[in-house]
Amino acid sequence: MNLFILFLSVILLKESVSEEIVAHFPTRHGLRHRNREKRQVLLFPNKEQELFKWPNNTVHYYFDEYEFDMSVKEPVLLAMEMISNHTCIKFTTEPSDLVIKMISDDSKNYCYAAIGHQGRGDTTQVFSFNAACYSAGMAAHELIHSLGFIHAHQRSDRDQYLKFRKDLDSLDEEYRMQYDIYKDQEILVPYDYGSIMQYIDTADEYAPVHKNRFMRKAMGSLIIAYYDYLMINKYYECSCGENNGLKCLNDGYPNPANCSQCNCPLGFGGDDCSQRPEPGATLEAKEEWQNTTIALDAGYREEIAGKRSQFDYIYHYLWITAPANKTTEIRVNSFKEEKCSSNCQFGGVEIKTNPDPKLTSPRLCCDDTTTQRSLHTPTIVMAFNSEGLDEYTISYRYK
Repeated sequence: MNLFILFLSVILLKESVSEEIVAHFPTRHGLRHRNREKRQVLLFPNKEQELFKWPNNTVHYYFDEYEFDMSVKEPVLLAMEMISNHTCIKFTTEPSDLVIKMISDDSKNYCYAAIGHQGRGDTTQVFSFNAACYSAGMAAHELIHSLGFIHAHQRSDRDQYLKFRKDLDSLDEEYRMQYDIYKDQEILVPYDYGSIMQYIDTADEYAPVHKNRFMRKAMGSLIIAYYDYLMINKYYECSCGENNGLKCLNDGYPNPANCSQCNCPLGFGGDDCSQRPEPGATLEAKEEWQNTTIALDAGYREEIAGKRSQFDYIYHYLWITAPANKTTEIRVNSFKEEKCSSNCQFGGVEIKTNPDPKLTSPRLCCDDTTTQRSLHTPTIVMAFNSEGLDEYTISYRYK
């Protein structure tokens, strides 16, 4: 069975807020307060609310040399690097009053993490990551839980975006609570089906509402979304200040990790988000169809048990330009059968057609040659791959 299909992250709430709150998911992949603010995070009553955040925006951790499988250390460190490179969050092994103890609990077929800073008398809190949770994306999902965030599909506005067919009342309490909508939330960012905190839909148990029905394969993403980083930055009040002087284009904003650069939506790069990321190409659409080919070779991780996908993706970007007020039409002509999955786990193509280019657009990885239409120029085509060689023929024109 595809490991990612089993991704279920469960929030386990104890009767007392002084006890640890744990989120876990079987191999991939409540609380009320009186404060006026509401967030996509779990908050504690009154003065305990601030304890939920990591002091000084710094997460202290260590890999337990006896309990952690060092062969899976790389994706955890990579996920930490991704988060710290886009936010003001720092991860450090320096001693502290509270630290995250990294273990690999192989007695369970899932990985798990405590939710938020558990600074209520304990000296350690748990983060379990084992070989079944093979990717940096999975590690990032749990690290974002550790920062204090719940799932996207537990937001108070989720019923505007998801239609549930799953009978939640029939589930055991432990599993039902991973879908519960908690009271007193503030919506910090728009709902993004491609959030790394959004569950995959593997059995048609919940699906995007009709107008967003093509977003199904974006759900359960292993790519940290633009709005995931922005959500962290807003909650932890990460900022470069009003007088930073850096002007970010294409909806970017100054990066709190490096205020001389911008955080950019996927598909934009350079210090000010004005450039196309590399590798890639810029193409000019015409009225007649043209073709281009993308070849993306991620290779494999060699292991005793056989070839495995890489811990993270490699990317290739196309910018397809068109005259103003024209519609760009794009289609992908072929896909590898073995890459077809519920969430494009191993690779695929995203064509940025969403009116908000900061949001995830539909992702394609199965036999879908439907023509995608965009009013953007340039229209961004993002190919991503984590194993083997992918080759795509892309057709494009404007109308």
